[in-house]
Amino acid sequence: MSGSRTTSFCQPACLQANIPSYLQKMVGIKMMLHTFASGNSSGSDSSILQNDLSCQTMSESNWTFLIIGLVAGFFLSECWKFVLGIITNYCIRNKVKIVAGSGHNFKEFLKKDSSNPLSVSNNSIGNVLSEQETDLVERSLSLFMKHLRKDRSKSKVVEFLSPEKMLETLFSTNTEGSLSLSGRQKRKKNDRLIELLKCFQSIQKYSVDMSHPYFCNQLCGASDPIALAAELISLSVNTSAYTWETAPVFTMIEREVFKHLGQLVFENKIPEDTTICDAGGGPYDGLMLPGGSLSNLAALHVARYCSKNSLHTKTFKTEHDTNFDFSLPKEEKKEDVILSKPDKPDLVAFVSSEAHYSFVKAVSVTGIGAKNLVVVPTLPNGQMDVEKLDTLMSNLPKTKVPFFVAVTAGSTVRGSFDDIDAIVRICKKQEKMIAELDPDLTRKIWIHVDGAWGGTAIFSSRKDIQSLVKGLKHVDSFTFNPHKMLGAPIQTTAFVSRHKGILKAANSTGAKYLFDPRKIGAEYDLGDASFTCGRRTDAIKLWAQWKYYGTKGIGEIVDSKVSTLQQLSDRIRMSHNFMLACKPWPFNVNFFYLPQRIRSKLIKCGIDLNGDNPVIPTDISEDLATVSVQLKHRLHRSGEILIPFQPLSNQEADCFRFVLAGNKTFTENDIEQVLFFDE
Repeated sequence: MSGSRTTSFCQPACLQANIPSYLQKMVGIKMMLHTFASGNSSGSDSSILQNDLSCQTMSESNWTFLIIGLVAGFFLSECWKFVLGIITNYCIRNKVKIVAGSGHNFKEFLKKDSSNPLSVSNNSIGNVLSEQETDLVERSLSLFMKHLRKDRSKSKVVEFLSPEKMLETLFSTNTEGSLSLSGRQKRKKNDRLIELLKCFQSIQKYSVDMSHPYFCNQLCGASDPIALAAELISLSVNTSAYTWETAPVFTMIEREVFKHLGQLVFENKIPEDTTICDAGGGPYDGLMLPGGSLSNLAALHVARYCSKNSLHTKTFKTEHDTNFDFSLPKEEKKEDVILSKPDKPDLVAFVSSEAHYSFVKAVSVTGIGAKNLVVVPTLPNGQMDVEKLDTLMSNLPKTKVPFFVAVTAGSTVRGSFDDIDAIVRICKKQEKMIAELDPDLTRKIWIHVDGAWGGTAIFSSRKDIQSLVKGLKHVDSFTFNPHKMLGAPIQTTAFVSRHKGILKAANSTGAKYLFDPRKIGAEYDLGDASFTCGRRTDAIKLWAQWKYYGTKGIGEIVDSKVSTLQQLSDRIRMSHNFMLACKPWPFNVNFFYLPQRIRSKLIKCGIDLNGDNPVIPTDISEDLATVSVQLKHRLHRSGEILIPFQPLSNQEADCFRFVLAGNKTFTENDIEQVLFFDE
């Protein structure tokens, strides 16, 4: 940015020079600015400006330029503008250096205003886009806005191209605007930019329109406009939220978000006089992470850390302890942090059969191992069977010990919620039993709630939805994805723990080149608490939604989706062409499409087509599975609707799953459209 500092610290003073753009155009001014990092220049510079502009004595050869300045001045309505026109023209002609004088901030001289001609100087500090590059960015933003405002009542979810046709159409080196990186590059810069713009248009045209109301394929969709606007601000700054030094505002925003999220999740009220500064972001720990899978990995990782710490130091407290201060030795080597000794006894994690597949990967990454991941059966409604959980924990051999339980709050397909309260009781019981067997050994079973999909229930004002997460305040960690139900741009994922300092304790390596306590604001750095180095400024998206809608407003968005899905369930029950595959949970509806021949077979078998959990014979299930796949393919190729067929634990045949993810308003007419399938 021309003439701007890298950052505005505290209360920056601003020097301002209001040289109007029309004056520059009239006299052909191009000013060279020379600034110094400090307020003082070297003694060899005799042209320092302190409170005014100093100019060299005019020579006879400069009268021509003086006259030009006078002519320009006559067109100005204010006297100071007339004088400024003369002085400016002469100073430019004689290449007078204009610098920040002693005791002045250069921003006081130069406005960060697009109307100021100095802000677009070809010799300014920082990167300046060429005219062609600026045009490309503006046209790309135009494509962005055109897509945002698109009339989707007249468009498809996708302009379908098979993989083979896509390679032939979009990646052939013989086509204009090819996406291929092969072939001869155009020499002229302008030609390359035009070709790139054509590529952007093709990418948009043939991509799936996730903002379309009939995109129902994944647990995400149209972007919420408030969070989208926040994302654009984030992109404009393009910083990394690892240190306060590089992302001061974003760091404080993230800490603010987790202060309030922790309060909402754990119901631990913050005193009224508590601020970000003295609470350190509140009595909780939390970070924005890139996706629910990495949040589940983070939960397993910190749980393993806590278990090892309690095993070796016997200082881990299981109750009333929300503050961890497990500092690493100052000179500890990185290899000592990464390559730790095997756990003894073996640590065992428990997940339900409806849990997300990321836990299978997480146990491998953390070294727990697949053999130490126990899958707990579920009840017919998809909830974890807590009695089975209790039995499986109690029957572990002496060489193994439970340390982690993953609770599902909104499973991917069924949408089921585990009974959090019941699981907490079982874990407390098991902790007590372990302590009785070995009084010298304190063991903590970490309870993590994976609410990536259904976690937005925390905002609801409906009692039936609130009951789904009853007992959440007793767990150790919780995650949810605002980019799913709330429509924040992908990815936006929050991970919060009741134990303050645990993330840094488990992850910190204290890399001196980045995390140095001598830096200003180092105590607010977030990056050392993360597994990653670079971090996107994702918190601004959730912050913007919370700031704009409020807790009540977000809750109304969630509750509205629940009501719409209830209407869909009722409509399916009344239809002869459809049948529910299982009893619906609030956020998911699973159903079968029934062609006439299958309907007849089901009726002959005495199966209630209006029931919630039909038991379908194997031969009919095989036929149903074929129908689901064929119908899915037909809808995909047509581009009309994108909806997934999914496996369900209580059915042999794959069924269709319907959700309302993203910024989506669904009407009765939309419901009829989705349920209109030809025989």
